[in-house]
Amino acid sequence: MNWKKLLFTTLALGLFSATTVYGEQVKMDLFYNGKHHAYAAKEVKISIDGKAMVPKDMPAVIIDGRTMLPMRQIAQELGCEVTWNEAAKQIYVMRGSDIIVFTVDSKAGYENGKEFTMDVPATIVNDRTMLPVRALADALHLNIKWDDPNRTVIINSDDTDAKEEPTKPESGQTTAGTLTGIQTPSAKDADQTFTIQADGPMGRYEKTFVDDQKIVLDFYGAKSSLPGEITKTNSDIVTGIRTATHENNGDSFTRVVFDLSGKKDYEVKQSADKKNITISFGKTTVDKISAVHSQNKDIITIGGTGSFGASVAMTADPQKIVVTIPNCQSNLKDKINTDELQYVLDGKVDTSKGNTVEMVFRVDDLVQYSYREENQNLILEIYPTTLKNMRYDKNANVLYLDKKDKIDTGSVKFEDHYLDGYFDVTLPGDYEKLYGYGTYDVKGTVVENIEVSTKGGSTTFRFKQNCISAYEVTDEGDSYAIRVKNPKEVYDKVLLLDAGHGGKDPGTSGNGMQEKNLTLTIAQKIEQELRGSGIKVYMTRDRDVYPENSTRAKIANDIADLMVSIHINSGPETANGTETLYQVHANDSSSRLTSKQLAEILQASMISSTGNTNRGVKLRTDLLILNRTTVPSAIVEVVFITNTGDALKISNPAYQDQVAQAIAEGIQEAARKFPLR
Repeated sequence: MNWKKLLFTTLALGLFSATTVYGEQVKMDLFYNGKHHAYAAKEVKISIDGKAMVPKDMPAVIIDGRTMLPMRQIAQELGCEVTWNEAAKQIYVMRGSDIIVFTVDSKAGYENGKEFTMDVPATIVNDRTMLPVRALADALHLNIKWDDPNRTVIINSDDTDAKEEPTKPESGQTTAGTLTGIQTPSAKDADQTFTIQADGPMGRYEKTFVDDQKIVLDFYGAKSSLPGEITKTNSDIVTGIRTATHENNGDSFTRVVFDLSGKKDYEVKQSADKKNITISFGKTTVDKISAVHSQNKDIITIGGTGSFGASVAMTADPQKIVVTIPNCQSNLKDKINTDELQYVLDGKVDTSKGNTVEMVFRVDDLVQYSYREENQNLILEIYPTTLKNMRYDKNANVLYLDKKDKIDTGSVKFEDHYLDGYFDVTLPGDYEKLYGYGTYDVKGTVVENIEVSTKGGSTTFRFKQNCISAYEVTDEGDSYAIRVKNPKEVYDKVLLLDAGHGGKDPGTSGNGMQEKNLTLTIAQKIEQELRGSGIKVYMTRDRDVYPENSTRAKIANDIADLMVSIHINSGPETANGTETLYQVHANDSSSRLTSKQLAEILQASMISSTGNTNRGVKLRTDLLILNRTTVPSAIVEVVFITNTGDALKISNPAYQDQVAQAIAEGIQEAARKFPLR
C-alpha cells in the first residue's frame, strides 16, 4: 500500500504557546475539540529506553484525566515511520513489517488490518496528534510504566527489559488458572476492597502501568472468564473495570484495568494460595480546614491523611462548589466558618452519604475555581472571573449585556458549530474592558457555559449548548440581549438531513464501497444544493461518527419541520433502482405535509432526474428512525450497492451531484406545496 508521506508537514505550529515552561510547571494554551483551554500542570516527563525525551514542539499533557503523548515524536524516537492521510484523518505508524492505523476522534484502531479498541481516541491538540499512553503501549507492544514520584512515563521498546514484578513466577511455572470473577465492595460506604479471583494459582502478575487515573494488572498465562467491562463497581473510587486477553510476542496475558476517579492510596496483596489478588484502598481522614481571603482569592485548605482523590464540580440554583472525597471520614464540624471569605457565602460538611464526604460551598455568581492536592492537603481557590456587566436568565435563556457602548447589532456575526456543541456570536468591536473575558458557568438545560474572548478587534460569546439552538441579538433599550431560541422560532422552514449509519456502523457494503461513506457524501452535496433556498438545514453528522438512531429522531422532533435520511440499499445482485420509505404517524394531518407525501415527492424527483428503476414508495413500520419521529420523515434508498450497474453510477461524483440535486428539489417542492406547521 502506498501513502503519500506528508510527515505532518501540513500541520501548522502556530498555536503552540510561547509560555511553555519545561521542568517544574507546564503552562500553555491548548486548542482541541474546537475550543481553547488554559493548561497548567506539573511536567509529565517521558523516558524511552532509558533516555529522557526532550519535547520538540509538544509536551505530554493530561486531558480529562488521561496522559496524552505526542505520537509523532515518540513513534520516530522508537524508529517508526509516521505518515498522515489528510482526507481520512488517519495516522499510519509503520514499525518493521507492522502497520498501525489510528483515526482522529475514533476509538477504533487497526493493527495489520485487525481492529482494536481504545478507551479514548487520538486527538488533535495544537495541530499535533496526541494519543493516550495506554493506547500507544497496546498498539506498539511497548512496556510502559508510571513513575509517580518523578511524574515520568517510562517506555521500553524491548519487552525483555526488567519490569516491576510484585510476584515472581514459581520455578517451572508456565501456566496459570482462569480468572473467574472480581468481587466489588458491597456498597459505596463499605470497605473499598476489590478481589480478583481465579480457579487456580495465578502465576506471574505485573503492575504494568499505574497513574492517578488507573491501575493496570497483567496476569501472564492466565485465561479469563471475566466480563469485558464492569460498570457497577459500588465505589466512588473505581469508576469501572475493563478486562481483555492479549498476545505479545507469543506471551499470553489477561489485563485487568481499574479506572479511578482520582489519586488514592492503595495496597495490592496476593493470597498464600495465589488464587486471589486484593486491591484495598486506604480511607482518607479529613481533620482540619482553613479559609482565608488573600490576593483577591478565597483560599480553602482541607487537610488530612491519605490521598484525597477528590472530584470538584460547580452546580447551579443556587450556585455551589461541591468537593466530593470518596472513601473518607471526617473529624470536622458540620458548618465551615467562611466569615473571612469574600466570594463564598457559606459552607458545610455532609457526611450523610456513608463512605463519602462532601463539602458544599455556596458562592457568588461569576466566580471560577481551581483545586490541587499538595502535601496531604486539598487546596481550593475561588476567585472572580473578569466577566462583568452581564447576567444570564436561565428561565428565558437570554444573556443580557449592559448597554454602555454603542453596538451595531446589524453587524453581529453568527457561526453555528452545532455538531461540535457550540455557537459563536461575535460583536464588532473589542469590548474586553466593558465585559471582561473568561467562562460564565450557566449550567442551564439549554446552555452549559458561555466563553467570552476578544480577538482581532471583535468580541466573541461562545455558547456551549446542550441542544441545537438558534440565536438573535436585539437592542432592549438599557441592554443588549443575546436570545437563545429553538430553530423553529427563528427559521420558517427547518430540515434535519441525515447521512445514514457512520462511525462504528458502516451500513451495507459492496463493490469496494461502504454505505456510510456514500451517504455522507450525498448528504453534504444536498446541504450545498439547499443553501439560499430558504430552508435551514441541520445535519446529523458531517464526519465519520455514529449518532444513535434514537438521537437522530429526537433531534428531528425537537428542532425540525421535516427529516430526510439518505441510505444505500443492498440485496441480490440483480436488484437495482431507487425506493423511498415512510411511516404513518399518529399526528399526520391533512392540513400539513405527511411522511407519505414527502416520500412520494422525493421518489418522483429521483426517478425523473436519474431514470433509475422505480421501486416505488414503501410503508415500513420496523425502522426505529421512522418510528420515533413525529415530524414528516422519509428514507431515500438511492441505489443498490450490490448491483454492479448501480455501484458504477453511485461511484461517479457527477452522478452523486445529480442525486443530490434531485433530492434537494424534492425537499423544496414538498416545502412549497404543503404547510410544514
